[in-house]
Amino acid sequence: MPSHAPIEAFPTWAHFNGVQFMGVKLQDVGHGKGFGLLAESDVQGSAVKMVGEETRTILRIPRDLVLSAEAVQEYAKVDQNFKQLLEIAGRKSTRGDILLFLVAHLAQGRQSGGLTPSPWTEYIRFLPRSIPVPTMWSDVERQLLNGTSLEAALKAKRATLQTEFEGLSVMTQPLPFWDALLWGREEMCIEDWALVDAWYRSRCLELPRSGAAMVPGLDMVNHSSQPSSFYEEEDSTDDVVLLVRPGTSVSKGNEVTISYGDAKPASEMLFSYGFIDPSTSASPMTLHVDPFPDDPLSVAKLHVFNGARVLKLVEEVDEEGVCGVRWYSPFVYLMCLNEEDGLSFQVLEEPCGDRQLGLLWQGEDVSEQIDDFETLIRDHELCQVFRLRAVALVLQMVQEQLASIRNGPSDDDLEPAQEAGLLRPSCIATAKLLREVEGQLLARAVEVLGREKDTLLADDHVVAYLGSMEHFPIGKSPQPASADGEDQNEADFS
Repeated sequence: MPSHAPIEAFPTWAHFNGVQFMGVKLQDVGHGKGFGLLAESDVQGSAVKMVGEETRTILRIPRDLVLSAEAVQEYAKVDQNFKQLLEIAGRKSTRGDILLFLVAHLAQGRQSGGLTPSPWTEYIRFLPRSIPVPTMWSDVERQLLNGTSLEAALKAKRATLQTEFEGLSVMTQPLPFWDALLWGREEMCIEDWALVDAWYRSRCLELPRSGAAMVPGLDMVNHSSQPSSFYEEEDSTDDVVLLVRPGTSVSKGNEVTISYGDAKPASEMLFSYGFIDPSTSASPMTLHVDPFPDDPLSVAKLHVFNGARVLKLVEEVDEEGVCGVRWYSPFVYLMCLNEEDGLSFQVLEEPCGDRQLGLLWQGEDVSEQIDDFETLIRDHELCQVFRLRAVALVLQMVQEQLASIRNGPSDDDLEPAQEAGLLRPSCIATAKLLREVEGQLLARAVEVLGREKDTLLADDHVVAYLGSMEHFPIGKSPQPASADGEDQNEADFS
């Protein structure tokens, strides 16, 4: 049996497994989007969704076909070999369990492996082997994303996939059945693990009751920022159904779409789904934040801070229609505070007797408020000084990121690699769009942060503080004199 089946054969599989298409069909929708759902006749949703009112159903998928955490556990009950795999390598996360299910069925499709047949034994043959997510790009193509917010995330993801794959190999090779199926004649490779991960990320949906799940048929419906349908789990049957949105109509021959998520950043859309919504004009952006290498409190700060060490940039429009950029990063505020400001650490004993490192601000335990230092500093007389430190740091990060994006390869630089067949035009176009979207946001952020920095430098409290440091370079803070009257080493202002 071939490991891959043409998508044109999917309707036959769907019919025999109870998937119902009602007034819609699966077809190539053109524009490079591949297959999608097209209306066979005019489809009209209700004017307004009322309680108890039926909304038109256009696709129904039986609950037994849904691949969820529960479905994986149920399959382990009927297949002892898979149960063995799950016990030794799984049951840590929904994603991990579903990936084990997928890689087992992928291997089964390449050779007769002895796994208990399921609808997914056949369905997995319809799933594409080439997925445009960056983790599936070549090494040369991934370099197109250098300088973008995806550069670090992509390197980390590939490293994680490699670690997971090596762990799977170590755990399963001692097991005769899995050693033969995964590492025998048709040996699995890292790209196979990257493939099942890409299937999961690009096709997984969040169902109201089942949680993260892959749903045959529904996973072929394309995204739109103005979707014409939505999905839910039916109360009476637990089937997954696709419904026409109230107040929406789809003309015959037009595509039926869903939303993959509201206002997802362009980087996340590319990372998870392999494309960027062409309607994207502004997009949030997330950058990784590294602690100061010379901060003596760095280790303690990293120990107590459990959140993501990131900087988030979001474009927003005020009441007067003026476009601005807002930034958010609790870790930046923690980075910019020092011991002389009133920040300290102390081992605290909890009521249960456990001891842990606590964070103190002005002598008070603020371990539970570590994400809200922007609020904690408001009543401090040097609040604007602290704010200036944070803004100056964020401005520097944004300027460096913008320079990195602008220093990316030009079209002329890419031409030789493209002519040699090393770069796909789709990857070039998508990476270019991400650079444009993120570059525009960063440029606006530089303007906004620059103005905010200038405003803070003119603040009376900041002027007075800097005046007290006239014998110190800008960016340095005075230290108390030592016992012999000499100044201690100067501390970094930021």
